[in-house]
Amino acid sequence: MNLPKLRAADIRPLPMTDGQPFANSRYFTYGDYKLHYRIDEAKGKEKAKMFMLHGFMCNTEFFNELVEDYTKAGIKCVRLDLPNFGYSVRESNDIKYVPQTEMILALMKELDPDGTGWILVGHSMGGSVALETAMQDASQLRAVILNAPMFMANFPKSIGKMLIKKPVLNAFDTMIKYIADYDILFKVMAFFMTFGPLYSLKMDANVMSGPFKMEHTGYGLCFMSYRASKPDTSNLAKQLADVPTQLVLGGLDMFVLPNVAANLSKALPADADRQRIWLGGHCFLQNYHKTTSKMGLKFLKDRGIL
Repeated sequence: MNLPKLRAADIRPLPMTDGQPFANSRYFTYGDYKLHYRIDEAKGKEKAKMFMLHGFMCNTEFFNELVEDYTKAGIKCVRLDLPNFGYSVRESNDIKYVPQTEMILALMKELDPDGTGWILVGHSMGGSVALETAMQDASQLRAVILNAPMFMANFPKSIGKMLIKKPVLNAFDTMIKYIADYDILFKVMAFFMTFGPLYSLKMDANVMSGPFKMEHTGYGLCFMSYRASKPDTSNLAKQLADVPTQLVLGGLDMFVLPNVAANLSKALPADADRQRIWLGGHCFLQNYHKTTSKMGLKFLKDRGIL
């Protein structure tokens, strides 16, 4: 895939994401977009590199536990805040749209000068984005791991256009600012996503709520929903034929419907590794991170990647 070359004038900082939220924070500018990502170095000798994409309403903090497990195993982890989430830019009418898969491929290429390739990990909405990225250009990938992938809906054009009307944008912005101050809402959300009562109670709500306090988060969610698309998996087995793929599902997942999970499993290559964490909710990779990483590491070792 040939990515367009951007002029220096096209690359500029956006004031809303200035500063470093974390010690390992970095920013990638691409056109009007400024994307926040973090690099977690492997502990000991680096054996592989992993590129991680979070789900809807999440951010790089979502992978905290999993990153700890994988870096201990010698895997360098790069976790990205997708557009409109975490500490990345919020889309608006003032931003010239670029598909997120294009930016992801460009960032992966920039961070892989030796061309050794990536293990691409996606959870929930991030799993959908990971699939789209892999189907668009799998040449940079050594493997794909899909954790509870959830496809976004294709909004009818009429509804989509309503989402980006000024009154709707302002309404969403006001609502997000209001709920961001109520930690209990995010803890309740975490419970239904993990079915882990102790994990939810102990969780620092700011892990989820912090980025929601950024300006125009409501705008970003509306534009993201307007532009979201469901991947076409009709030719998926052929497109991922040369990419080792793992699918991990949660037995108590309330969001990935059984028929959707079954259809995706059927669409994947016949040799794909299919796993299930029976007591896991949609976000099993948080409270069942050790099981998740154990499955992932075994898969990567079995395929000769580690």
